[in-house]
Amino acid sequence: MKTIGLDELRSIQLDLLQKTADFCEHNGLRYFLCGGTLIGAIRHKGYIPWDDDIDIAMPRPDYERFIKIFNKPDNYCQVVSLESNPDYACSFAKVYDNRTVLKELHYQGLHYGVYIDVFPADGVKSVMQVHKIKILHRLLNTKKANFSRRTISKKIINTFGKLLLLPFSAHQIATRMDNVARRYPLGSVPRAGVIANPFGPGEIVDKSVFDSEIYKEFEGHQFRVPIGYDTWLRSVYGDYMQLPPVEHRVTHHTFEAWWIEGVNE
Repeated sequence: MKTIGLDELRSIQLDLLQKTADFCEHNGLRYFLCGGTLIGAIRHKGYIPWDDDIDIAMPRPDYERFIKIFNKPDNYCQVVSLESNPDYACSFAKVYDNRTVLKELHYQGLHYGVYIDVFPADGVKSVMQVHKIKILHRLLNTKKANFSRRTISKKIINTFGKLLLLPFSAHQIATRMDNVARRYPLGSVPRAGVIANPFGPGEIVDKSVFDSEIYKEFEGHQFRVPIGYDTWLRSVYGDYMQLPPVEHRVTHHTFEAWWIEGVNE
């Protein structure tokens, strides 16, 4: 199989993003850039130079409808989620290119193609809601951990953790995260956030941040960002316009990707 390098990886991700955005526009679904992709759009008008993924979010109702209607048999872009696959083990969806294979080196389990992450946006009643999800996320990472890629000390900790988690599947833990995140509909309480897989309490902002979207440039294309993007980014990241120290300008993802044999050769 032909290995996919960084430039080609980004090209595939950008294609997935464009097709997802076009589908949302055509079907009246709301979406917006989030996470490092949102920072990239505002600060760099494209990828953060050392980044290698794309994140978007949708209000929960749009997210659920998107999952139900996006997949078509003849489309190489497919969405996978907790709702569509009983073995899936993330609390958010992925849109992936089924002509490719991507292997997460630090995690066991099913591997999909090159993907972009799609998160639901929900109402948030309290900080405790986020703390519960973060605890569940740590358990999920332990459950999915690949021992061969860990240090000796982490192997010992993970072994003990995996024994405790034997009665539960990764899908069940991710589903629990999803259930906690979706407890309050977006707009039903004063605060909101993208908390299905949160960085921390900074994700919680006034619901007005997500009232509507405007367009910003990302890699030469126009994509939606939340109207309150500056408030949100400052809450999560602080002074996000300031570049981090040089030693921190590295990717946090570890994976390898290939074209499926016979594709793009």
